[in-house]
Amino acid sequence: MKALDARPELARPTVAALAVLAIAGVAWAAMIQESRSMAGMDGMDMGLGPIESFTVTWVVMMAAMMLPSAISVVLEFARRAERRRGWQIATGVLAATYLGVWLVFGVVCYAVYTALRMPWPNQAVVVGLALALAGVYSVSPVKRASQARCRELCALHGPLPFNLMRSAAVSGARYGLSCLGCSAALMVAMVLLGMSSLWWAVILGTVVLIYKFAPPLRMRSELVLSAALVALGVAYVMVA
Repeated sequence: MKALDARPELARPTVAALAVLAIAGVAWAAMIQESRSMAGMDGMDMGLGPIESFTVTWVVMMAAMMLPSAISVVLEFARRAERRRGWQIATGVLAATYLGVWLVFGVVCYAVYTALRMPWPNQAVVVGLALALAGVYSVSPVKRASQARCRELCALHGPLPFNLMRSAAVSGARYGLSCLGCSAALMVAMVLLGMSSLWWAVILGTVVLIYKFAPPLRMRSELVLSAALVALGVAYVMVA
């Protein structure tokens, strides 16, 4: 008599979500390697570089920092779409569209950065101010409404409309825009900090995960998180 295999089989939507997390893991590995290769260089003084290299670096950074925060909507979409043809590709379209929203945002940041002829001689002050403003923004009505919208979109209420690929693109774009409203100030600070700032990517990526996965916080807790970001901005200026 054959022994029964007691190992539970992962549901296919869970496997799809884990694949997205694996992509984020590869992106983190690439960021670590890039950070090591640029050790000793001041990324802030170097600026953002050519648009081509910035775009590649930015997409990798967003895959590392932002894809984990989208895992809830990816998993829910995969569960709802599992019985429909091409659901695996559609799930990938959702994740790619989500990253596409952040890519557009990054290109806009690059254009503004270049138009303002950054980095400036007092760039450290600019970075510190950006971190402090990110702290203030974290308790703003826009951020709080966007955060609530993110939680609502993760539920994907009702059946998926349109054809599956269009549904994936629409879901990815909607979630990306709500995520943008939630975390844009943090990512502006990330651009100003420099693309090789690994530890800052870890810190700000952690804040993004708190925004997305922590239960709704009381205003007192929100103010503590806001004050921590403001303090980081002040500390950056003092040690720069």
